[in-house]
Amino acid sequence: MRLACLSSKLLLIYFCLIPINAQSAINDYFPQDLGPSSSNYGEVGLLEMPTARLMEEGSLKFGISSSYPNEYTYIVATPFSWLETTYRYSELKDLKYGPFSYSGNQSLKDKGFDVKIKLLDETFYLPQLAIGIRDLAGTGIFSGEYLVGSKEIGNFDVSLGLGWGTLGEAGNIKNPFLDIHDGFRSRSSSTGQGGSFNFKDWFSGERASVYGGIEYYLFRHGLTFKLEYDTTHNGNTFRSTHPVKSRYNFGITKPLGKWVDLGLSYERGSEFRFSFSFKGNYGRGSLVPKIDSPKNVVPLSREQKNNILKNKQIFYRSINKNLGEENIYIQGASLNKKSAEIVIAQNRFRSYPRAVGRTARIVSALSPDEIDKLQIVVMNGDIGVSSFSISRGEFDSSINNLSSPNELLTKTELKTIGDDTPSILTTDFKPIVNFPEFFWNMSPALRHQIGGPEAFYLGQLWWKIDTSIKFKRNLTLHTTLGFDIYNTFNEFANPSYSDIPHVRSDIQEYLLEGKNNIARMKIDYLWSPGKDLFARIDLGYLEEMFGGFGGEIYYRPFNKQFSTSLSLHHVKQRSYDQRFGFKDYSTETGHLGLYYDFPNQIQSQFLFGKYLAGDIGATIDLSRRFHNGFTLGIFATKTNLSAEEFGEGSFDKGFYFSIPVDLFYTNYQTGDISFGMHPLTKDGGAMLNHHNSLYALFGDTNKSTILRDWNDILD
Repeated sequence: MRLACLSSKLLLIYFCLIPINAQSAINDYFPQDLGPSSSNYGEVGLLEMPTARLMEEGSLKFGISSSYPNEYTYIVATPFSWLETTYRYSELKDLKYGPFSYSGNQSLKDKGFDVKIKLLDETFYLPQLAIGIRDLAGTGIFSGEYLVGSKEIGNFDVSLGLGWGTLGEAGNIKNPFLDIHDGFRSRSSSTGQGGSFNFKDWFSGERASVYGGIEYYLFRHGLTFKLEYDTTHNGNTFRSTHPVKSRYNFGITKPLGKWVDLGLSYERGSEFRFSFSFKGNYGRGSLVPKIDSPKNVVPLSREQKNNILKNKQIFYRSINKNLGEENIYIQGASLNKKSAEIVIAQNRFRSYPRAVGRTARIVSALSPDEIDKLQIVVMNGDIGVSSFSISRGEFDSSINNLSSPNELLTKTELKTIGDDTPSILTTDFKPIVNFPEFFWNMSPALRHQIGGPEAFYLGQLWWKIDTSIKFKRNLTLHTTLGFDIYNTFNEFANPSYSDIPHVRSDIQEYLLEGKNNIARMKIDYLWSPGKDLFARIDLGYLEEMFGGFGGEIYYRPFNKQFSTSLSLHHVKQRSYDQRFGFKDYSTETGHLGLYYDFPNQIQSQFLFGKYLAGDIGATIDLSRRFHNGFTLGIFATKTNLSAEEFGEGSFDKGFYFSIPVDLFYTNYQTGDISFGMHPLTKDGGAMLNHHNSLYALFGDTNKSTILRDWNDILD
C-alpha cells in the first residue's frame, strides 16, 4: 500500500514539474476528434473514476452504462466551460426496491445529481485540475468527492486523483483534511430519503484513496483505450455485495461519428460493461449548414419608383407579397416623404434583428430614392414590442459589405413602443384580416412517470392536437386535446399518501384515467395597457390538473436588464379524467416575479408567493441561454413546509433544457424540443403551469437581447 501511495505521489510531482507535451505527427493525418469520453456514471472520466476533463461548453449528452449488478442512465450538461453537471438514474439489480407487497420484484432504484468544477486549465507545466461531488443531494448510496488532475503526454492522457466517500473505499491513505480540522473525521454511513445537502459529509472520513488511470488515443483507428486503478467498491457495501476480484479496470471507447460513443470494459476482475452515449454541442450553432439566405429582391427602376410616388398602393402590395415569401407579415405600413414605416409580425425567426434585417432588405429595394429612413416596428402576437429606426444608406452599405453591423448600429435608433411609434391603428395601409382565424397542428407526444416502484418507466404514446381560434386581435381560445395510442399505465400501484392537499402527487390517477383528455381549453386576452407594460387575463381549463380564472401583469423596461411580474389565479382541481368535471379542492395562487439578465447570457427568475397546496415560499430559476437559443436551466423551490411534511426530497427541485428545432434544419424556424425533470412529483412547491406566460412572451424583447443578436441583422 505504501509503495502504491509513494508511486502515486511521485507521478503527481512528475505532472507538475516535467513539461511534456510532445504530439505524434501522425495525428495530422488522422484528425478524428476522440475527445473526452464518459465514465460509467456519465461525467467525463475513465470507467469508475472521474478525470479533470469536461465536455465542451454548451454540450449535452444522454447515455446508459449497463452491467451486473449496477446500471446507470444519465443526462450530462455543460452550461459553462468550467462546470459539468450530471443527472443519473441508477438501478441496483441485486437489491430490491422494497417489500414484495409494495414493489414486487422491482430492483432498487436511486437518483443522483453530480457536479464537476474545473479549477485550473492545463498549461505547459501544470495539469488540468477539477473538483467534483457525486450524489450531491441524493440518498448517499453513491456519494463521494474527488480532486483530480489530468495531463496530456503525447497520445496519452494521464489522470491522478484523490477520492473520498464511495470514491475512497479502498482507503489507501489517511484523509489529508484531518490535519486541518478534526470535523472531517466523521462521515455518515447511513442512507436517507435524499434531497438534503449533506455538507458535513463532504470530503470527510477517516480514510481516503489515491486513484489514477491512463487513456491512450489510437487516432488511426478512432479508439480510446482506458486503464484505471479503481478505489470505489470493497465488495461489501450497501450498493452491492458483488465481489471485487481486482481493482484494475480496462476498457475501450469507439466514437461513431461525432454523435455517438460506444464503450466496452472489463471491471473488478469479473464484470463486463457496455456503454452507449448520444452527445452533441448544441450551444455552438446550427448542427447543419444553413442555406436559408435572404430573399434576393431586384431594386426597382426609376420609372417604377416614380409610379410608387404616384400610387403608394403599388409599394404596399409589393412589400406585402415579398415579405410574405419570407413568412413575415405586414400588420401596417406608411410611405412618407423621407421614411418608410412598416409594422411586422412573424413566427419564423427566433432573432428579432434577423427578421428586421430581412424586412429592411425588401423595403429598401422597393422604396423610392427619396426615402432615407426605414422604421420597422416588431410585434409579438398582436402587441408591439420594439421599434428599429434604421439609416437606409448605412443599411445598404452594410449588406454590400461596405460597412459592419456595428457601424450600422451607430446609425440605428432602438426604442420601445410609445405614442410616437407607428402602429396598426395609425398606418396608411392595413391588411384585411378576416376573423375568426383558425390555427392547428398535431403530432405524437409522450407522457410518462419515471422511477416509480412499479417499473423504471411507465409511459404513454399520445396523439396531441393543438388548436387556436383568434376571435379578434388579442382574444384567442387555445385548446390541447390528447388521444391515447399506447400506454403502460395499468401497472400503476403506488397511490399518494401525502398529508397535504394532493395537487400533484395524484399524477398516477390523472395519467391512468385521463389517457384521452382535454389537456387545456382556455381563453386568453392579452394587451398592453401602457409603455413597457403587458397584461393577460385567462379563463378555462388552464392545465391538466387545474381550471379557473385569473390574470398577470408584466413590466419590462426596454433599456434595463430587469423586469417584474405579478400573477393571481383562483383555481379548482379538475377530475382525474380531465374532461369537464372538477373535484372539491380549490385555492388561490399567485406570485410576484423578479427577473434579471446577468452577463454571459445567464437569466434568472425569482418568484415569491403562494403555491397550489397553500404553502408559501420562493422559487429560484437560473438558466444559461446560448446565442442560438439552446438553454440549460435548474430550479429549486423552498416553502414553509417542513421536510417531514414535504416528504422524500425535502424541497422541490429539478432541471430542464430546450433545444431549438432549427439546429437540425437548413432553414430558420421557431420551436423547441423541451425536456424538464422533477426527480420527485410532490405537492409542496407546486405551481400552476402557465401557458403563454408574459415573461415567456416578452422577456426576450428588451434592448439588451436585441444587441445580443444584433449581428443577425445582415443574415
